[in-house]
Amino acid sequence: MSIKTQDAIDKVRFILMNKPMSISEISFELKINWRTAENYLEILKRLDLVKEKEIKNTRTFFYKDKDNYFKLPIKWKDTKLISSIYSKIKETCLKLYGKEPTKTQAYKIIWKLNDNLNLGLPVGWYRYGPCCVQSYNGNEEMETDLTKTQIKGIADLTKEYCNMDNVELQRKIYLDAKYQLYIKKEELCMFSSSDKQDLNLILMDIVKLVPQETIETTTDFARATLLLDWGKTKTIFDIFWKYITMIIFKESLRSYYGLFDLGEYMDEEINMAKREAQLEIMNLVQSHLKSK
Repeated sequence: MSIKTQDAIDKVRFILMNKPMSISEISFELKINWRTAENYLEILKRLDLVKEKEIKNTRTFFYKDKDNYFKLPIKWKDTKLISSIYSKIKETCLKLYGKEPTKTQAYKIIWKLNDNLNLGLPVGWYRYGPCCVQSYNGNEEMETDLTKTQIKGIADLTKEYCNMDNVELQRKIYLDAKYQLYIKKEELCMFSSSDKQDLNLILMDIVKLVPQETIETTTDFARATLLLDWGKTKTIFDIFWKYITMIIFKESLRSYYGLFDLGEYMDEEINMAKREAQLEIMNLVQSHLKSK
């Protein structure tokens, strides 16, 4: 493949990061003919970097980023900024504490920085709290200049957050953000009493706080827990919680993606997670009933 062809394919990839587009739209944006645009898209499809779907009789192409959660696309300028922030977090953490940040620490720092400075980056709430769509790998480089305000913000947050272990930091973030569902989740995870009334209150609070579409599965989990005891359903809690937080992650990213169809990227995995959670709950209950 020639350098010229590679550059053209990269341009197709970069504009698809902003939104799904048809061949005609790509052809118009890049001022290339329709057939050339189609050929470049076929190459990207073979590389598993785009997927095609027919929408209103139009072939529409979605970019898939293998390094991102759910292969979600991120605008090119934001990708470079996130990489630069990660790089600066690592550099600062190594300087302060002689160690690299964990993924949890990196995600919480970029979440708080994003919130403090209104950077508009794709950060949502997932299994362990705030999580950036762009994964932290530890090998990121400075790809764009950071402002003095951004550098200071990173330094201050890294000093505070990287001095805590992951669990301590997660709990701090839940409390700071006053995110009641995650706070109640922590109460459940730490629950050790034999008082079923206390357990019931925590479970009922969780049922009230979860997204509407997950209430049925959450209610099933709560009933199973009261029937079997928390010690038994605790073994499948991570499976159940993953499903709940997939929905939360999807909804919390709306401010970044707007009308962009996140369902094209996330719904299949969400449905699989739901089925897995329901199956695990059912199997536990059935095993209990058979043992009677």
